[in-house]
Amino acid sequence: MMVEINTRDFGLIEVEDTAIYDFPEGVYGFEDDKKFAIFEKSFDDVSFLFLQSVDNIIPCFLVFDPISIYPDYQPKLSKDDLKSCEAKEIDELIFLVIASVPGSVQETTINLKSPIVLNPKTKKARQIILQNNDYSVRYHPFLSDSEVHP
Repeated sequence: MMVEINTRDFGLIEVEDTAIYDFPEGVYGFEDDKKFAIFEKSFDDVSFLFLQSVDNIIPCFLVFDPISIYPDYQPKLSKDDLKSCEAKEIDELIFLVIASVPGSVQETTINLKSPIVLNPKTKKARQIILQNNDYSVRYHPFLSDSEVHP
């Protein structure tokens, strides 16, 4: 079944109801938004994923599969985090990371430390702070190490 969602950037869009996830705790900074849809938009033959509030036109986040940005990404969740995602194993879950594009693509940062964690079976989701100490909330995928750490 298709659901219509009003967005700030794309106007009225239609998504499958299976693309909607329940966020009981919201997303950091937007705790009142409890339902989000994941949808894809293409620009010049390049596809992007978005996480859009179902109830409000804002927030809408640009999200990525972390493996596509950081190939060695191996999130660690506590037992409590797994339980809160209604999962027994981490393999049952899908991870997405939020991007921030302040001015140019080169300035883009990715939050590897606090991914969006989706359970496709239950349609529950959470944003979780990972147990990994080496992941940054401001990873710069498009800058070399010398540009990030002069």
